[in-house]
Amino acid sequence: VKARNMRTKEFYKFMKEREIIRLRKEDGEPYPWTTDPIFQTYKFTNVKRADDKTTRWFWKNVLEPNEDKPREHLLFHCALFRYFGTTEFAEAYGGWLDSWLDDKETVRSIAKKRLKNSQRVFTGAYVITNQGIKAPKQDVVIDQFLTPLWHKLPDLVQVAEKTHSWQAVALEMMKLKGFGGTGFMTKEVLQDALHTSVFERCVDRNTWCPVGPGAKRGINRVLGNLHTAPLRFEKGLQVMKELFAARKTYWSGNYIELELHDIQFQLCEFDKYERVKHNEGRPRSKYHVK
Repeated sequence: VKARNMRTKEFYKFMKEREIIRLRKEDGEPYPWTTDPIFQTYKFTNVKRADDKTTRWFWKNVLEPNEDKPREHLLFHCALFRYFGTTEFAEAYGGWLDSWLDDKETVRSIAKKRLKNSQRVFTGAYVITNQGIKAPKQDVVIDQFLTPLWHKLPDLVQVAEKTHSWQAVALEMMKLKGFGGTGFMTKEVLQDALHTSVFERCVDRNTWCPVGPGAKRGINRVLGNLHTAPLRFEKGLQVMKELFAARKTYWSGNYIELELHDIQFQLCEFDKYERVKHNEGRPRSKYHVK
C-alpha cells in the first residue's frame, strides 16, 4: 500500500480544516469558524491532543508543577488522570497524590460522593468498562486497574530507562488488567508520559503507535475498504507511517508539527466525520458554542 493510492488528500483536507478551526477560534474570530456543516454541528478533537482543553489543564496543573517528582509517580498520575478523565474530578482529589496506597480510599470516597450527587467523575470522551467485573466502576478502576499498576511502576520505568522506547513500555504495560486489549488506555496514558522525564529520549516516537479501534475504521476508510473490515496491526501501522510521511506533501509548514500519534488520533476522528457524511450514524457529542 502506498500513500498515493489511498485517500491521503481527503484525510489531510479533513485535518487541515480542523486545525484552521482551532486557529480561528484561538484568534478570537466568531463562530462558526468554518463553512463545513459537519464541523459546525459535531465535536471533533484537535489535530494534536496537546491542544485539547483537558490535556492542557492536566499538563499545566499536574505534570509541570511536579516535573521533578519520581518518574514512577509521574507515570502513575498520567494513568490516574486518564482513567477518570475529567478535570473536575482531578481538582476534587487535589490533582497530585504522594502515595497511592495511602490516598486511594480518599479518591474512592470522593468518587462515590460525586457520583451520588450527579457530579462529573468519568469522562464521556471514551468508554471505561468494568471488563465484566460486578462492582462499581470506581472500585474496578481503583482496585483492579490502578493498584496493580502502582506495584508495577518500578519495572515499567526501568524498561523506559533501558530502552528509551515507548513501544517496549507499552507492551509491558498492556499485560496489566485494564491496559491490554487494543492498548487504547495504555496509549492514552503513555502519550502524557511522553511529555515527562519518563521518556527523556524516546527513540520510537514517530515509528510506532498502537492502532485503536477508531483508527482501524479510519484506516479502512482511507484505503477505500468497508470501515468494519478486519485489519492486522502491522498493516494498520504501515498505513499510518505512510500517511505520516505524506505530511511533507499535504501539510503546510506553517501549521503545527505532526507526530505519528497525531495521525492515529485523527484517523479515529476522520472515521467519525465520514460516518456523518455517509449517514451511518452520529458522534456522541454535538458542538455547543460557549
